[in-house]
Amino acid sequence: MVLTDSQNKILLTGGSGLLGKELLKLAPYIHAPAHTECDILNYSQVLKTIEDIKPSIVVHAAAFTDVKLAEKSPDACIETNVIGTINVIKACKKKKTKLVYISTDYVFDGKKGNYSINDGINPLSKYAKTKGAAELLVRTYDNHLIIRTSFFGHSFPYEKACTNQWTTKDYVDVISLKVLQAVKSNKKGITHIGSRRRSIYEIAKERNPHVKKIKIEDLDFPIPQDVSLNMENDE
Repeated sequence: MVLTDSQNKILLTGGSGLLGKELLKLAPYIHAPAHTECDILNYSQVLKTIEDIKPSIVVHAAAFTDVKLAEKSPDACIETNVIGTINVIKACKKKKTKLVYISTDYVFDGKKGNYSINDGINPLSKYAKTKGAAELLVRTYDNHLIIRTSFFGHSFPYEKACTNQWTTKDYVDVISLKVLQAVKSNKKGITHIGSRRRSIYEIAKERNPHVKKIKIEDLDFPIPQDVSLNMENDE
């Protein structure tokens, strides 16, 4: 399904990522400059890109997403997810452009699940902490929408999946359409995007029938147990 263009010009960071590629399939009119043209760690480049394209919406999807690597080498994760986001916020604020920030369900600690937009965040991993920090920074700019979501690619990327980790995560071709609809809406504040609550193993089995079972306790890095999102009471 391809959505038709709207009056809003959309600028996308992270166009080469999983979500970015899928959004461009759905809406090829989105402007997604290459990293060499718009490096989010270069404020001047970000500002010039916004000045040149004159978007009404900036979707900030560029991120460092390797949870395991972030535990061992957090510096690059901090640079991209925090410093890069600060540059995007500053540029959007200067040009009075709406900012849509793609966040994650991992900002929650996973102790209860079914998190609403009003629940306090408590990220556990270094990756999640950088995304939580970026969320708080985005919220200092009034003209924003934070989208908390989570997705795999078109297939499950691992040989094993946790039977005791719960989520509203889905595959990127499912999530991307919902994200684009939220981007083009008039929503502000925070919104949650996902599918029905399932275990990671259940999701994996949908597209990889040979996936093996594993438990959270078997992993060597911290992940929350239940980060399922409640999508009924968005701001």
